[in-house]
Amino acid sequence: MNPIYSENYTVNAPDLDFLGHVNNKSYLDWMEKVAWHHAQSVGIDKPLQQQLNRILAVYEHHMHYLGSCYAGDELELRTWIGKQLGCCQRERFFEFVRIKDNKTVFKANSVYVCITLDSHKPKRIPKEFIAPYFN
Repeated sequence: MNPIYSENYTVNAPDLDFLGHVNNKSYLDWMEKVAWHHAQSVGIDKPLQQQLNRILAVYEHHMHYLGSCYAGDELELRTWIGKQLGCCQRERFFEFVRIKDNKTVFKANSVYVCITLDSHKPKRIPKEFIAPYFN
């Protein structure tokens, strides 16, 4: 398995839906945030993206909701990158664990496609977007 990046998050009232548990779209928001924080933690930031004229954009998500969470629940948000698919796509995985009972409440896998910032056309993933995750 590739190195795992994780951060803790405490569920807040704005994360909830009218049923009083975490809204499905909150999980998607957390996926975006933890993936971006992971990239930044290894030096893949906006200036590098601009310099290379590249960014990884979501191609598809597969999400599995495995348990409910409520305000005050502490979660460990985990992510790691998977294999490269062809020249332009890469997998990323997510797992959110409720800390108090170590229950995995959410899993997802995503495929990202590398595109240029100016034309949004698919391009080969540069080595600067791959190597930092394994150093």
